[in-house]
Amino acid sequence: MNFRDYYLEIESLLRECSLITHFSVDFEEITADAGSLKGNIELMNGSTLHFFEFIEIRSNSPVLAKYRYHWQSPQGNLVKRWDNAPHHKELDTFPHHVHGPEGVRPSPPVDLKSILEEIINSE
Repeated sequence: MNFRDYYLEIESLLRECSLITHFSVDFEEITADAGSLKGNIELMNGSTLHFFEFIEIRSNSPVLAKYRYHWQSPQGNLVKRWDNAPHHKELDTFPHHVHGPEGVRPSPPVDLKSILEEIINSE
């Protein structure tokens, strides 16, 4: 697998998700094995998911070196934001965490597929 293959997998995932009404994804291929994806996903319930991923391909598998998934309500309010920015060292899952109306909580590492599954299951 290379970065372009990863991008094509993400694009396929987005096209096949019945919850998505529209999406746009920009990708920047830095090398054959590294790059970034930045996108916006509009969902059937009117909410939006903005995301950023910096991917490195290691041992033929994608590794999310940096990520941010920001889900907001139709009114533009934060529902949840998952990221791995290196702050909140007090959390057991450092650097992985999730922000929500109730504050910051631990989170396992996530990817776009797991975020979409969580959104689908919350509907």
